[in-house]
Parts: sequence; structure tokens; C-alpha cells
Amino acid sequence: MSSFSAFRQSAGCARRCPRRFLAARPAGLLATVAHPSPDGIRPHTARRRRFTDRPDTGPRDRYLGERRVMWGAMRADTVDLRRIFGRDIRYTVPLFQRPYVWNRDDNWAALWEDIRRTVERVERAAQTGDTVAPHFLGAVVFDETPYLSSNLETRQVIDGQQRLTTLQLFLFAARLSATAHDHERSVRLLSKFLENDKDLFDSGQHPDHRYKVWPTNADRDEFRSVMLGEGGDGRLAGAVAYFQQEIDVWLSECPEPHERLGTLVQTMREQLRLVIIDLEEHDDAQVVFETLNSRGTPLEHADLIKNLLFRNAEHSGADVDRLYKAYWAPFDQDEWRTEQTTGRITRSRLDVFLTYWLTMRTGREFTAASLFKEFEYWLNSANAPSEDVFAELARYAEIYDRIDQHPLHGVEGRFLYRMKVMQTSTPMPLLLFLYGLDAAVLPAERRHRAIRAIDSYLVRRAILNLSSRDYNNVFRDLVTVAARQPEHADEVIIKALSAMQGHHRQWPTDMEFRTALEQDPIYTRLYRHRVRILLEALEDELRTDHTEQLTVPVGEQLGAKLTIEHVMPQSWRDNWPPLDEDPSEGADRDELVHTLGNLTLVTARLNPALGNMAWDDKRKWLSEHSLLRLTHGTLLNPPPTAEINGWDSTWNEHRINARGAHLASLALGVWPLADQLLAVSVTPELDGR
Repeated sequence: MSSFSAFRQSAGCARRCPRRFLAARPAGLLATVAHPSPDGIRPHTARRRRFTDRPDTGPRDRYLGERRVMWGAMRADTVDLRRIFGRDIRYTVPLFQRPYVWNRDDNWAALWEDIRRTVERVERAAQTGDTVAPHFLGAVVFDETPYLSSNLETRQVIDGQQRLTTLQLFLFAARLSATAHDHERSVRLLSKFLENDKDLFDSGQHPDHRYKVWPTNADRDEFRSVMLGEGGDGRLAGAVAYFQQEIDVWLSECPEPHERLGTLVQTMREQLRLVIIDLEEHDDAQVVFETLNSRGTPLEHADLIKNLLFRNAEHSGADVDRLYKAYWAPFDQDEWRTEQTTGRITRSRLDVFLTYWLTMRTGREFTAASLFKEFEYWLNSANAPSEDVFAELARYAEIYDRIDQHPLHGVEGRFLYRMKVMQTSTPMPLLLFLYGLDAAVLPAERRHRAIRAIDSYLVRRAILNLSSRDYNNVFRDLVTVAARQPEHADEVIIKALSAMQGHHRQWPTDMEFRTALEQDPIYTRLYRHRVRILLEALEDELRTDHTEQLTVPVGEQLGAKLTIEHVMPQSWRDNWPPLDEDPSEGADRDELVHTLGNLTLVTARLNPALGNMAWDDKRKWLSEHSLLRLTHGTLLNPPPTAEINGWDSTWNEHRINARGAHLASLALGVWPLADQLLAVSVTPELDGR
């Protein structure tokens, strides 16, 4: 079960994926999508512009004066924390905003440093009589929200939720330190900044109304646990632990910790300032939001897409809380927010997935920087119900998880492993399409055949060291042709690959592939990982049902343990005299030693031990320590196609060439061309014809 699926099941999420929308043709949603006009102008939409929260750039932001001018007639005030937290109020973060993302190195440490320095300036001013200038922490933007189920004033946080949440966590950590030092006055004052008056809300029905800040859905359980003193192991609990430790160490450095605590509380109340921007009825929240984000660290595209989808759902009257729990909640977990590098771009795993999914859906080329704009245009053009889009994304996220976590055995596992090792991700939109087809439309056997074709295309081109620059276009084209005949997707993919022409697209012929395998010095000409996956695949092909499966030489962990060994060493002149009949005295060996026929796999420990030793010694060591069929079946013993007597008596050019020819023949079978693939039969029961 994929992690996405497990999360949704554990959360009791109702999986509502309308089969009419998702079943046989996952590209159906785009059947009538129009392309943008040539001048790039998007059609007007009457929908209200949308907004979300950005990751605040940190407590050291210095842009307050600029923003006061920028907002014009908008209400913008500079206030201390008494104005923000000193009254009974709730600052709610909409569910469609990003989860809490601040961390120690980028944010918490800087905030604590600012607070600590300000407090110490106040301490020095108490002795010198100097005036202390207030310290500005940044800006926050609020929008009006109707009062719900209580007498508490409620404001929706448009921008600055990371900052507000962190300030609450700091205040809570300070209260823990004050409690540990039995400083009751500080505890009481800090509590007023953390909790609302219980008489203003029904604590039985709405216990969470006690908190001044109420974060987005993904963080609420942990926030509640942390603020109740129950701790945790998440990011919010980490912030409290960090701040409390820093405060305690800082207090221990002072001979009068109670006095310093009092100064800390006074400083928090009076010397720390924020710029509060209150939107009024005529203000466009989306314009404000986009302006804010243009001046700070931009949001991930996934967060903008999340905001867009939930705003649309909200405007259509959908139950956004149910949609979030049923479909989106897993996307806010850390596994989807981890960074991945594709090509030269590093971004979140969720952004990467959405790029693949949207490419599959639209068949259009777009840059990573334009993901949100492309998604927005697609959504407006597709005119699909909000729940259908949520269900579609959730369904393909589970498929993406399964692809990522696929076992390394079998046709699909071997291919997906080789994709990872070669760092090739361009086929992913096509894979999403294939795995998204119902088994009644495309049986597993047909999918396997399509995947073997993709594998053959990629590996053959990799061994010939051909360019991958046009792969984005190649695999988008394959999605397009496969979507026209999904029930025969394997056949149309194979035929489309076979028809490709040109250096950047062609599927290498058997002759080209064999020549490269037998004659090219692949060890020096190719990346090492390409040579290794070639040798691993040959070892796998040499194994039979009767072979002991001690350790299959496939997999990222094992790949790190097995290294490429030159049977005739690169420094062959020490112990490997040239053939008597060789007029060049071995001059050709410098390239020959790097060809496939002279390479095998050994463990990282055995490799240096073998070194440049002579053949008799090397043969003995390999015989005693290697378990691979690649070594025993084609090196220590003659391959079935070799016609050389006394095979194991020496290792020379003749044996290298004979072994290379045999391994090349095996490789042609592992990565066949179109004719061989199309000749593979599909049983009538599964064929459906």
C-alpha cells in the first residue's frame, strides 16, 4: 500500500473518485481543453482572485516603510504585541494555506537573536537612562471574518501566519521557563498573550477557541498538543523545545534570572512591533497577496495550486473541510514536501509530481517556473467539478507513490531501478498514464510490454551515449498517441518509438547496439552508473530458476557495494605480457581493457585486493569469492558461444572478444527492438479482442 493511500485510510478519509471521470481514459478531462492564444492572453474569468500564505522570509525583514506607502488608503498600523495578543481574539489560518515550515537554522535562531538583543538593550537602558527604539519583526495582513459560535473577534490571516505562529510558540516556551522559575507574574502576563477569556466562548463545544492563533488544518493537532503541554516530535514541538532551551541557558547566565524574566516579558509586550495591514471590504486580497509574495521568498507552486483549488471549491459551496481530509491532507505531510532535484532544479516532491501529472494531462511543454500558471489555465479550461479534480490528484498521487516504492524485481522493478540510477525522469508522465489505466483497458502484460520498449529505448541510447535533450518532447508525444488508443497503448508506443528519426530521437538498431557493446571502451566513454546497470542486467539475465538467489545484483544499496572490475587490469603491462603473434605488442589493449568483454562486478572489498595481479592469481580469487553468474558462467568458464580450448588457462584478446560477443547477444535479448516486442503474445483472455 502506498504511503498516500495509507495516510488517507488511517485518517478515515472517504475516497470518492467518480469512475465516470477516472476509469478508462485518464486523459478524458482534457478532451476539449483549448490552448492559449498566440499572444499569451488568458481568457477572462469572473472568479474572485485567490490568495494564500507565503513562507515569511524571516524576522529580519526590513520592508515596513515601503509597505506603508504601497497600501495607500488601506489601513496599516505599527503596533506592539499588546495590541495583537493582549486582547481576546482569534487569528485563524485558512486550511488552504501551507503548513508551518519555519525551522531553527533559517528562522527560529534569527528570531531569538533579535529578541535577546532587544531585551539586553532594555537591560542596559535601565542603567543608563537611554531610550530603546522598538524592534520591528515584520508585517502581517488580516481580513475580516464573521464571528462564529463565540463572542470573540476573529480575523483571517492572509499573510504572516508563520510569524504569528512562531511568536505564540515562543511565548509558550517563555511561560514554561517562567513556570520552572516560579515567576508567577510572568506566567500570568504571558498567559494573557496565549489564551482567551473562557467566558467569551463555549469551552465544551469549542475548546480550541482558547488559543489566540489557530493554524491551518495540517498543524492543528500538533499545535493543540504542544499548547496543552503534551509535547510531540514535530516541527511545532521542536520550536518550543528550541526556544525553551535557549531561554533557560540565557537566564542561567544572569545572576538575577527573575529580574531578567520580567524584562523579557516587558520587552515582548512593549518593544516588539509588527505592521498590521487590515483589509477592508473593497480591498482585493489576491492583489495584496501577490504583491507580498513578489517581494519575499515565493511559495511553492503546490501551495498556490492548493489555494486555487480550495478557493474554487469554497466559492462553489463545497465542504472544503471534507475535501481537505478526503483528498489533500497527505500532501501536507513531510514526505511530499521533501526536496528533489530533477535536472538542475531542486523543488518539493509535490511540485515534481504535479509537473508530471499536468504534463500527462495537457501534453504541453512548460517550465518549472510556470507550473502554477499552466495549472490555473488548465483548470479554467477543463471546467471540471472541484471534487473530481481533487479525486484525480489523490488517485494519481497513490500511483506515483506505488511507482516510487515499487519492488526492484520483475520487468517493471528493474526498469524503474535503472531510471533512478540514470536519473532519468522524463518518462514519468507516460508511466502515470499507463499505470492510471484500468486493467480492463490495459492488462498488466500489455503494460509490461510498453515498459520493456521504453527501457530498451533509454538503455540503448544511453550505451551509445546519445543525447537526451529531446526526451521531454519524445515522452509527451508518446502520451498523446497512447491516449488515442489506450486499450492498445503498448502497440502504439512501440510503433511510435520505432518510427522516430534523427540523432536526438532514434531507437538504435541491433547492429549499432551490438557494435557499441563489443567494440566501444564503455568504461571510459560512459558514466560509471550506466556501465554498472548494464552488468547488473546481464547478471540478472544469466540467472535461471535453478540459480541460488543469494544476492540479486540489482538495487541501490547493492549497487553501492558492487564495483566494476577490469579482468585484464588497466595497468596490464606489469603482469600481462602481450600475445606473441601481436605485432603491435599490445598497443590495442589500452582501449580493449575498457570494453564489455573485460568487465565484471565484484564487491568493494574484493576490488582493491585484486589490483593488477596476474591471471592465475586473479582467477583463483574470483573463483573463491565471487558468486555471480556473470563471473562464473562467462569468465572463469567459457560462455556457451565461445569456441576456445583451454579457456581458463589465460585471459587475452581472444577471450575478451568472445565474451564480449556473447554478452552483447544477451543484451539484445534484454533490450529488444519493436519486432521482437510485438511478437510477444498476449493471451486472448487478457487481450480483450
